[in-house]
Amino acid sequence: MFYEVKTQGGTITLDRAVLGHIIRREAAAFGGKVVLSSAKGKPVGEDVGFFDCEWSDEGSFELRVFVVLRFGASISAVTMELIRRLRARIDALTGVRASRVVIAVKGVLSKNISRRDLEIIG
Repeated sequence: MFYEVKTQGGTITLDRAVLGHIIRREAAAFGGKVVLSSAKGKPVGEDVGFFDCEWSDEGSFELRVFVVLRFGASISAVTMELIRRLRARIDALTGVRASRVVIAVKGVLSKNISRRDLEIIG
């Protein structure tokens, strides 16, 4: 799926796979503390079903990323840092600013996944 985005410099085409790659890369920087998941909390492999985007007519978008955190990771510290990193990386690589980034924590992983349904908005 491609998104047509109007920017000050013109129109760009942004592939959903590009956003998926950026999210994967930033999640990997946490050394396994962040596991990308489906909206139901099931860890995903190479699938791009771990995030949703809603685009506005003004060219901005809301990004919602579904994750499971490893037991012992600080939910607030990890999610706020992930939000900060995603905003910076997406803006730097695409020139498009996310109006809102939501990290949807679907569970905490130790031996099994303990279901959670938390949303951290940044």
